[in-house]
Amino acid sequence: MHKTLRTILVAAILGLTGHSALAQRFLSEVFPSVNVTSDVVYGNNITIYPSGIPTSEDLKMDVYEPSGVADPLTERPLIIYIHTGSFIPAVFNQNPTGAKTDSTCVEMCSQFARRGYVAASMDYRQGWVPTDPDQDVRTGTLLQAVYRGILDVKACVRYFRKDAAINGNTFKVDTNTVILMGQGTGGYLALAYVTLDKISEIQLSKFLSGSNNALYGFQIGQPYVNQAILGDFDGYGGVPQANNPNNSVGYGNKVSFCVNMGGALGDSSWLEAGDVPMVAFHVTNDPFAPYGDGPVYVPTQPPQFVVDVSGSQTVITNANALGNNDCFNSAGFTDPYTLRANAVNNGQDGLFPFERPVPPFAPGEAGPWEWFDSTALKTYAQSMGLSASAGVSAFINGLATNPDMSKTKALAYIDTIQNYLNPRIVYCLSLPTGLSEPDAFSRSVSVFPNPANTSFSISILDHSRQVSKVDLTDITGRLIWSDTSFRGPVRSYDAQHLLPGIYLVNIYTPFGKVSRRLLIN
Repeated sequence: MHKTLRTILVAAILGLTGHSALAQRFLSEVFPSVNVTSDVVYGNNITIYPSGIPTSEDLKMDVYEPSGVADPLTERPLIIYIHTGSFIPAVFNQNPTGAKTDSTCVEMCSQFARRGYVAASMDYRQGWVPTDPDQDVRTGTLLQAVYRGILDVKACVRYFRKDAAINGNTFKVDTNTVILMGQGTGGYLALAYVTLDKISEIQLSKFLSGSNNALYGFQIGQPYVNQAILGDFDGYGGVPQANNPNNSVGYGNKVSFCVNMGGALGDSSWLEAGDVPMVAFHVTNDPFAPYGDGPVYVPTQPPQFVVDVSGSQTVITNANALGNNDCFNSAGFTDPYTLRANAVNNGQDGLFPFERPVPPFAPGEAGPWEWFDSTALKTYAQSMGLSASAGVSAFINGLATNPDMSKTKALAYIDTIQNYLNPRIVYCLSLPTGLSEPDAFSRSVSVFPNPANTSFSISILDHSRQVSKVDLTDITGRLIWSDTSFRGPVRSYDAQHLLPGIYLVNIYTPFGKVSRRLLIN
């Protein structure tokens, strides 16, 4: 599949070679670098992991901002990115992922920032009992973990609104434009966040306890999620020893858009007309989240049932039927990524199924956008008080459902996710990309002579924009060289080492990227 994705990328680049192209903010990576502020404390709450005893825990995030050149926007859309991990930290969960610094989290947030967003990769509270032989315990503790995670994401959203109101907006975010994006377990949280808002929705029969269990607060016939203990849907109230509501109280937590990568929804009935637009990416044979409706199992031997859920196919089909995605369904996208998705999504815009062969001796494939390193996992395991062999086991378990894992493969999937998703965000939320005819700056850019032989020059007559970078790529998108010291108005470059063929000269500014085709004889 990832070879197909690379073919799509090449086709997209080929489409630009016949004319000048103006790349837009949010649609393209127009900033040359990213500034990361790590371990920002966005709240504090009561966790039960790992001791099982309620304990106060700081909630942290890493915030990614565009940098390398002055940003003309004083307020930028915010993407809150929620990692995977099955509510247990990496390696402890016997898998290689489960933190805000997972490779995919870092790459996705970095790409969003280079496109001009602010992105926050957040941690959230962990802890449930996945291997208990009692299904009631497995189901109940998982649903409680999901609920705690939702409350943490809401605290994160409120943090940015409070910061903008009283601290001068540290990260320069547009608090009216907040997008939730969840990966794996984070996808479950993102979907639940934007749909779960009624008491009746946690009182469905599958969410009611089948036993009394004082240890976990279960009462037979009552919801596993007891708001008298855990707090209401905003995290307010509850028992202080079980939940701390003092996280940016009084600020709103509404969001504008939701993205799911390999997660699922607790129940399709939660979806209603008027919910925010949604986009979903899903491997059709994912063993951890069904593509349609189906059960979630703990991957023990044998697998143990937890709860029935609705996957991306059901979610997007219902969202489209309810009219929630009309904002981009009417756009008529014809880019290569959309055409590929439309070939396999049964006409459901906003749904990108990834069709992958079932790995040998495995129930399916999950997370093709992930990559991980055995040496790093061994080091991490030891830093957490585990043996190096625990890191090796986590690596092997990751390969079981991602057998041809590699960074190259993961980046191919991330390319597709970014290029399918961002036009829909831009279109629905009316982001200011300048999506129009090339402006005066673009018209002032020229490359000559063209065709060239031993050298060529770049001329920029309009000095109203600061050029952050110039680079040269071949027709497949492979970077040949990059120049961050362009000062203009004219600069010459050596071409003697270039093979004959078509290249792209790319000029980057905070407003976008201008590209010119260059033919080398």
